[in-house]
Amino acid sequence: MRLPKPIQFLTLVTLISLAGMVEGGQAVISGTVRLIGSPPATPQASAYADSDEYRDKTQSLLLGTNQSVREAIVYLDGFSVNGANPESNNMAILDQRNSEFIPRIQIARSGVPLILRNSDPILHVVRIDSVSGTNDSRRLLQVATPYAGYEKKFQLANFAEPTLLRVTSANGQGWMAAYIAVMPHPWAALTDENGRFVLRNVPAGKHKIYAWHEALGTLVREVQVNGAHTDMLDFQFNTKR
Repeated sequence: MRLPKPIQFLTLVTLISLAGMVEGGQAVISGTVRLIGSPPATPQASAYADSDEYRDKTQSLLLGTNQSVREAIVYLDGFSVNGANPESNNMAILDQRNSEFIPRIQIARSGVPLILRNSDPILHVVRIDSVSGTNDSRRLLQVATPYAGYEKKFQLANFAEPTLLRVTSANGQGWMAAYIAVMPHPWAALTDENGRFVLRNVPAGKHKIYAWHEALGTLVREVQVNGAHTDMLDFQFNTKR
């Protein structure tokens, strides 16, 4: 299952350049996610109209140099590996700080703990839904985090396929949103401030590689990994008419 398109404004152009190399006998796939064409209009929301501190909370599309796309999720489909990723901290942490979810986008392994934390001196009610491209959203959790310093541990399910969790506020803070991509394998990465990603130790074979962004949707290509190199692939959806 591919991650869904929770927000779709236009058909977009995104470019992913993939370069393969060998690391320890297995492939490394690296590349860059970019937007070609004009960015779509993304919704803006203000927490409190009279407070500069809380204005314009919705920052769903962050572009760098040459319209590189930050915080896109790039991942392989079709794998399920038991156990947590040894290269990660083996947990997901979601904080509520200045009436925002921090981080807004993150990747977690199936079955790891989710630490839900409130750093604000106000009550937040957190709702977590599982969303997919073919099914309606399904509520997994709704819980109050009543005070600053509150922290509670939950266990993420052992999802057998890539699954997107959407986190929202259930008590009126409509600008608050975050996403957790839960992966049953380690081959997933967030693009950095330059739109770059790296997937390490990719096994040989033909793979589907997906790129997902909350405002841009999903792109997919196939790549053949033979242990020595990978194909060069471009992903393009064009906003130019």
